[in-house]
Amino acid sequence: MLGEGQGRYRKAPWQMTLLALNIAIAQQALAEETMWVEGNSAESVRSEDEYSLPLTDAGTKMTLAPRDIPQSVSVISQQRMQDQQLQTIGDVMRSTTGVSARQVDSDRVSYYSRGFLINNYLFDGIPTTLDGIWNFGDAGSDTAIYRRIDVTRGATGLMTGTGEPSAAVNMVRKHADSKTVTGSLSGSYGSWDKRRVVADVSAPLTTAGNVRTRVITGYQDGNSWLDRYGKRKKFFTGALDADLTAMTTLSVGYDYQQAHTSSPTWGGVPTWYADGGRTHFDRSFSPAPDWSYSEHKANKVFASLAQRFDNGWLLNATGTHAENRFDSKLMYASGFPDRATGGGVSAFGGWNKGKRKLDSLDMYASGPVTVFERQHTLML
Repeated sequence: MLGEGQGRYRKAPWQMTLLALNIAIAQQALAEETMWVEGNSAESVRSEDEYSLPLTDAGTKMTLAPRDIPQSVSVISQQRMQDQQLQTIGDVMRSTTGVSARQVDSDRVSYYSRGFLINNYLFDGIPTTLDGIWNFGDAGSDTAIYRRIDVTRGATGLMTGTGEPSAAVNMVRKHADSKTVTGSLSGSYGSWDKRRVVADVSAPLTTAGNVRTRVITGYQDGNSWLDRYGKRKKFFTGALDADLTAMTTLSVGYDYQQAHTSSPTWGGVPTWYADGGRTHFDRSFSPAPDWSYSEHKANKVFASLAQRFDNGWLLNATGTHAENRFDSKLMYASGFPDRATGGGVSAFGGWNKGKRKLDSLDMYASGPVTVFERQHTLML
């Protein structure tokens, strides 16, 4: 007859054996589910219907698993943008981990990461300059034309050179990658008479499918909870992709976006009365007059050439020519209103027009190298 202590001792080895057996079974199951992928580009394993990607070139331009990138990276896929109705870059930024927004007025927003202003925005890996006037081109463009958006937190010297150690936002365009005729048409209607229609069509131009085209167009308009505020936008993107050889791909495209805002605010509303008390305006109150407006237009022509080699190296060259125009009439209200008379507030008006041209060129090569009998990846 065993004592109580001996009974506990004799049962323990059997319990430990079951635990070890469970661990072994779990390890075997994980080993069977492991998938090895070989390729020169994240394009070969990317699916537009995925929320996460097994491989990405975000942050380094080298095709790596997210866990191998020495920075914190968020990849917002096309499927997630569709499911969560993230229709602008601003919507994407607000839903990205580690990014905060500072609303300046009805249209202008600044984004921060790690306590610093985000001023590194890229299109297909090419950095662009950021200015509050050109907010439409950097943070207000429609996401229907993008395959994914990469947000790399921290300094990104490999991709952007000097800049704030906040984050880099890379907007990757959709390409004509379908060798069959495919398309989609979506429409929605929401609060404040918001209407939106987007069409996306892809088709091969040759029987073999080595030359393909893709057209994306859309229109949206609607009002707001703000008095007199309304916004409409339209966009069009056309892309042509051609496989010149089995190892060479040429892509060219054109992108047009236009946004018109009626009665946008310029700055906020007074917070204090002249007597020091807090103001209590209605939620819908807007200091913007009927005649104020803001309009932005963006035209971009882009091209890229990708050359792959048998030894695993990739050479990629991308160029963009962009022209942006803006035209706005705004009014700024400042001062401390008198509680009884409503006086004490000054108004400043401004009519601003401008044009910006931007030419960008980016070229890099990446591939495997062997140093000290170990395999490495080099990016130049």
